[in-house]
Amino acid sequence: MKKILRTAVSGLGRIAWGFHLPQLCSHEGFEPVAAVDPCRDRLEEASSRFGVKGLYTDFQTMLEAQRPDLVVIASPTVFHAEQAITAMRSGSDVFCDKPLTPDLAEAEAIFHAARETGRKLMTYQPHRLNGEARSVRTILDSGKLGDLYLIERHLSNYCRRNDWQAFHKNGGGMLLNYGAHYIDQLLYLTGGKVRRIRCELRRIASLGDADDVVHALITTTSGLLFDLDINQAAALPLPEWRICGQRGTALYLDGKWRLRYFSAGSLPSMKADTGLAAAARRYPHEQIAWQEETLPEKPSDPNAYYRFCYDYYALNRAPLVTADEVLELMRTLDGCRRSAEESETESAFC
Repeated sequence: MKKILRTAVSGLGRIAWGFHLPQLCSHEGFEPVAAVDPCRDRLEEASSRFGVKGLYTDFQTMLEAQRPDLVVIASPTVFHAEQAITAMRSGSDVFCDKPLTPDLAEAEAIFHAARETGRKLMTYQPHRLNGEARSVRTILDSGKLGDLYLIERHLSNYCRRNDWQAFHKNGGGMLLNYGAHYIDQLLYLTGGKVRRIRCELRRIASLGDADDVVHALITTTSGLLFDLDINQAAALPLPEWRICGQRGTALYLDGKWRLRYFSAGSLPSMKADTGLAAAARRYPHEQIAWQEETLPEKPSDPNAYYRFCYDYYALNRAPLVTADEVLELMRTLDGCRRSAEESETESAFC
């Protein structure tokens, strides 16, 4: 008989409403038995739409009354650590939305509690499994671009953010909000570890006090450069991806991938001219037999994540997102913040 995970959801905002609750209801391995939210009208909506019977405004009360197998934490970021640790100490496993916490110290505290209690913990990082990521994986595995040296990731929009994620006190800002997605995605796809970070944070269009423009240059231990540009004050977009290798480039824009590359060994031999008089006063130029491809984005599988969740929580298989990967992400986010603060300090003395 298939194991059924009695599951509670904390926080009935956008991600719970649009993803977690529908997934829990559609996957036969999960039974959504409870919801926690301070807004009673949202609890009533969860009951009428998703059939959740246990409705609570207090997290601890829910844990004591329901003793769920799994708690899905979809509350604002500043509540993640307290709720995750409380749930694990009460005997529940935890599936927590990203970012796990506002900073590395709180993330380490959560994993310490997981080890201490023997409970399972995983973070929701959906961009590992979307269509873009699946396409990037195919491109990288093909080897057509040669050894990689640069991946650019651009997220462009114009949005005067005015909700809770616009404020530092709530764990807001685009570094934590979008950066937690895309840095994780880049590290996951390349297997990278971070060696050096340079970052600038700005608040331009947001109505809060947190960053809505992020520009980070992240160098991995292998020397690969990640150029991350998150701009929520841009009226026109840049290509969402540019992947550069020694033999070619892949560009993603408007749902399509364009590849341009040459085959290994196809370039004629060439010698460096060490003299100071350019031959025939010409700039270097050569004809390259470029190969070009246009690839559609691979389709995403919206149900894949909860299949991984079931495998991990019910069948004791490996987690999709490991503790080491989460801590590397949190170290990187902290490093971005420190770099931006150091840059601001330097500017004050210029």
